[in-house]
Amino acid sequence: MSDLIERYLGAIARELSERQRADITAELRDELMSQIEGREERLGRPLTEGELEGALRDFGNPVVVAGRYRRIPHLIGPQIFPFWWQTTKVTMTVIAAVYVVLIVLALLTQGPHERDVPSPVLVLGFTFGVITFGFALIERYGNPEKLARRWRPDGLPPAGGKTKGRFEILVEMGMTAVALAWWSGLIHFQNTMPGTGGLQVDLAPVWTVWFWPILAYMVVELLVNAHALLRPARVIVNSGLAVARNLAGAAILYNVRLDGHFVEVSSPTLPLDVLARMQASFDRGFNFAIGVTIAVFLALAALEAWRLRGHVVSQSGAPAAA
Repeated sequence: MSDLIERYLGAIARELSERQRADITAELRDELMSQIEGREERLGRPLTEGELEGALRDFGNPVVVAGRYRRIPHLIGPQIFPFWWQTTKVTMTVIAAVYVVLIVLALLTQGPHERDVPSPVLVLGFTFGVITFGFALIERYGNPEKLARRWRPDGLPPAGGKTKGRFEILVEMGMTAVALAWWSGLIHFQNTMPGTGGLQVDLAPVWTVWFWPILAYMVVELLVNAHALLRPARVIVNSGLAVARNLAGAAILYNVRLDGHFVEVSSPTLPLDVLARMQASFDRGFNFAIGVTIAVFLALAALEAWRLRGHVVSQSGAPAAA
């Protein structure tokens, strides 16, 4: 049960600033323990796990409790503001990550076609307005108190331990979203390299052979990260899915690498012998890059396996320690 209390206080602490985190957490710990001890004294026995969860639910949703101490002007009512703030941060982070990837790709490929990618100002402004309008409707016509009570203490992430941070997960999701949009043809990038006499670089047929497995991998990666973001308490499941995902990525790239031919180089002006040398150079470069990517996938799988082992040992040792 002490672990449940620490997870609850840890969830509150993550929403507070560094400067006020220690003092407020200590204050809330004293208040919470006083309420729990009062209940135990009335019952004449320690609380069961279910009764402790009820006490934590009565104490309040961690986001709402932390919101009482946050010194931010409320755009909407204080009861709904913490949920609006959480949703806005998550959504804006994903959009920002998507556009960072697009900017990097634009620098490398002369940029995406403007008609294919909307302005980030328009996207951010429209999204902000939709989120704010939606939460304003919930506040006026919904039931904010019911929203605040829709949480479970046993769904909180561990107070400590090695887990992926929310920002890391959101950045991964943004990058995957861009890659998925490009791979499925929703956005396009120029394939003509500047200053090379019209040199064009297109994907070789091997990528067409592996189109659907790669597409499925990207979708699974988004779902796995979404699960880790929405269900942080399921650390064993999240780590296990991450191990499987990274091993699957390494397996797909290993089979692609066996082909040895990764891009098609063409130019209306360059001689054939020059094109042949450039073709060989591109294939060697891609071969090396894919090999490095496979090594990264395997390293990430090993890291998640190490995290998984730590979570399993921690959970198996918890009853004995209690």
